[in-house]
Amino acid sequence: MLAYLDFGIRLYLSTHMKMYTSNITFSRYRRFTILVVVVSVAFLAAACEGFYTDSLPTPDIAQPTPANVQVGDPAEILEATAREALAAKLGIDPSAPQMILFEGETWTERNPGCYPASSTITGAYLIPGYRLLLQQDGIYYEFNADQGAGTGALCESTLQLVPVEPSYTIVTPSESSEPDFDLVHIIRSEEDVAEFNTVNSNTAAIGVDQIDFDEELLVGGWVNASPNPEAVRAYRSEEGSSIIIEVAVPEDLIEEATDDPSQIWALVDITESDTTYEFIVLE
Repeated sequence: MLAYLDFGIRLYLSTHMKMYTSNITFSRYRRFTILVVVVSVAFLAAACEGFYTDSLPTPDIAQPTPANVQVGDPAEILEATAREALAAKLGIDPSAPQMILFEGETWTERNPGCYPASSTITGAYLIPGYRLLLQQDGIYYEFNADQGAGTGALCESTLQLVPVEPSYTIVTPSESSEPDFDLVHIIRSEEDVAEFNTVNSNTAAIGVDQIDFDEELLVGGWVNASPNPEAVRAYRSEEGSSIIIEVAVPEDLIEEATDDPSQIWALVDITESDTTYEFIVLE
């Protein structure tokens, strides 16, 4: 009887010791698993912190070095510098060009202008500075500089403006015509007018009495601007092979302005016979 009792006690203790040991092992395993998960989450959070961000990188703001800073009125200093640079380029007297524009500008990696940014500047940057525009013999020349007025450059590209004016009294657009933004009509003679009025009667009707074909031509097309957009100015492209005509809604109609399509017609001073034209809407 005692032997059976002793065996039962040992069996009970052995069974419960295994269960206790198993519980300890499971508890340790569970704690270890939780620890691994916590560490993994923390690691991933740290890794993603630099990848996902709600803010853009702060650009470097390049300031002029003390050696390049000019003391005095930047407008006067830069006008004199730009005149000297243009005089050297064209072989003219520095007082000859006409000063057209002086305005503040910020040069960036996306809008570098022709400012000679240092090669040490990399990535996003901001360079506070100025833009100047001078005119000589009907051609506009641009000069870009920094805030210190000590570093600047004359741009290689130029804009040659072409006189332009709206022509509402010459052309009567059709209200029912369909927009074709890729087509630009260039009317160079009375024969062109007759052909246009025959072939494109559904687009517009053109008169000839107010056009001096020896000195000007008529250009027409479509733009996304309403109401009554007007030709503001025209200028040669940098390549010189085309004329860009800028249009805008009149100031007194700005509050009514929309992106609805409109026909636009403009009289432009005569240019080469192979010149192409393009209408763009000023923002």
